[in-house]
Amino acid sequence: MTGLTDFNDLAKERGAEAIRQAIGDALPADEPDRPEVPVDTEADSAERPQAVSDFYVTTSGVYHAERDKEGLAKEPSWICSPLFVTAKVRSGRGENWGRLLEWNDPDGNRHSWAMPMEMLAGDGSAVREELMRRGLEIAPGLRARSLFATYLLSARTDERATCTERTGWHGGAYVLPDATIGTATDRVVFQHEGGMELYHAEAGTLDDWQRAVAALCMGNSRLAFAVSTTFAGPLLWLAGLDGGGFNLVGGTSCGKSTALAAAASVYGPPLAVRSWRATGNGLEGVAQAHNDATLILDELGQVDAREAGEVAYLLANGSGKQRAGRGGNARRIARWRVLLLSAGEVGLSQHMADGSKRARAGQEVRLCDIPADAGAGLGAFETLHGHRDGAALSSAIKRAAAEAFGTAWRPWLHYLAGNLRDLPSTIRDGLAQFRSACLLPGSGGQVARALDRFALVGVAGELATRAGLTGWPQDTASTAAEVCFLAWLGRRGGPGNAETAALVAQVRAFFEAHGESRFTALDGFENPASDRATINRAGFARYRSGAREYLVLGETFRRDICAGFDPKAAARLLAGAGMVLPDAEGKSTQRVRLPGLGSVRVYVMPADRIHGGEE
Repeated sequence: MTGLTDFNDLAKERGAEAIRQAIGDALPADEPDRPEVPVDTEADSAERPQAVSDFYVTTSGVYHAERDKEGLAKEPSWICSPLFVTAKVRSGRGENWGRLLEWNDPDGNRHSWAMPMEMLAGDGSAVREELMRRGLEIAPGLRARSLFATYLLSARTDERATCTERTGWHGGAYVLPDATIGTATDRVVFQHEGGMELYHAEAGTLDDWQRAVAALCMGNSRLAFAVSTTFAGPLLWLAGLDGGGFNLVGGTSCGKSTALAAAASVYGPPLAVRSWRATGNGLEGVAQAHNDATLILDELGQVDAREAGEVAYLLANGSGKQRAGRGGNARRIARWRVLLLSAGEVGLSQHMADGSKRARAGQEVRLCDIPADAGAGLGAFETLHGHRDGAALSSAIKRAAAEAFGTAWRPWLHYLAGNLRDLPSTIRDGLAQFRSACLLPGSGGQVARALDRFALVGVAGELATRAGLTGWPQDTASTAAEVCFLAWLGRRGGPGNAETAALVAQVRAFFEAHGESRFTALDGFENPASDRATINRAGFARYRSGAREYLVLGETFRRDICAGFDPKAAARLLAGAGMVLPDAEGKSTQRVRLPGLGSVRVYVMPADRIHGGEE
């Protein structure tokens, strides 16, 4: 700047453009040039009509240049390191407007963030916190903060993108927190308020992961099933299936956590295994961040036993609670679609019982309890791959999962996004084959629905193998899914619907506790306590053709015996099981004349069927 002593002299002589040129000339030559970001300054000028403001971006940062009342340029102020507003984002309904920001941290790592504009309604501190947390350098001072907000509010761009609050499938694209894979009719980005724990990360190579983690899962059904479950998360939408999941149940040090670590390594580090220790509200946010993926949760016993069933149902059902906004209006309900993979020392029904809650069949089917013990005397393992014992194998897998992870996830999503046209039919064929091989005669609808979820895991593992991601031989994943399905079925007690089994167990428990004390003996019924008054009578007892029958009064049947069940549906189920004898017209009750009551309708229940043939 020969002959010119400062920026004011330069501005007088050559104008504001010369200032920008001078700054650019002073930058290191090896730094890449960045395009200048045009800014709409009308709003700023309207507030301060005696001065004109301008922002521009160079390779050293965002600068603010200002002229005084006489039109003389002052030295530009450095606002922050280079930050670019690359698109305006909004939802499909034209709401939730924001700005897509891009920058590099001091180590040269690229960052992007779809910032909701509403975060600038106050002092903008939350925006600065998120950007600084991710490596953007911002000038200190109140004026610099104000100018920083003005820059974000006024930067112009003609680019548009659609924002979403959920990861996962949006049209033909799969949206990750930091990237979009595949193509959609419009550019789609993930918008959030920051502070998220994002565990989609990579370390090592795919070969490293296949050799150190995936290879040790071969021959171990629980491990191969867990890894395949992670691959299955993005297939829920393609298969048209609802959410749900699996819970590995077993004692400490049996290998449950090892299976979860192997599963998490498909898309991230060990920290990707989340904890059940959270409120239902907190897990709603976690579920949204795992939409169209697999949510991995450890230690089911850490969730409040009184809330366990509701939380499991909420996560699997894919819909949050209805809540009111600040003005009392209904807020939008959070929605997601996730596959759950969990582990715990107890199953869902047992944990709920500890909180004096009874698990309903729908809850148990949505979170299927699989015994973690594979039955080979090695805990969750069937083969040790040369290690001295299960503990050594577990340590090797966990160590490897902490060193090589995440390298299979994006290739998997690219494979899915590139084959969207053919995948639905491929998945349907795979599910049908699994059903024909595993569905047992007499299976109820609940078992059939659960079977589809097991089948999806098997299909996902086989597809990932076909895509060259697992390094497994063909049928490794489908065999593991079949083994785990049969283990779940055995633990459950058979292929029938759970409501029938639960109702039968409840009826038997009632008569075991009250079969003598709450039933008045009729003539011919030998009851040692028949000379005592019946307290809190539930009905009468008699012998017919040498067989004992209980005559249960209607209200007792509805309130006590069928507590928690629909009485009419319960009567039909019990009639089907032979535990209620209908009348000649097929009605669930029979008309019987009873002492002191006259002719009344009662439920006739044979003792041999109630007690399993034991008198």
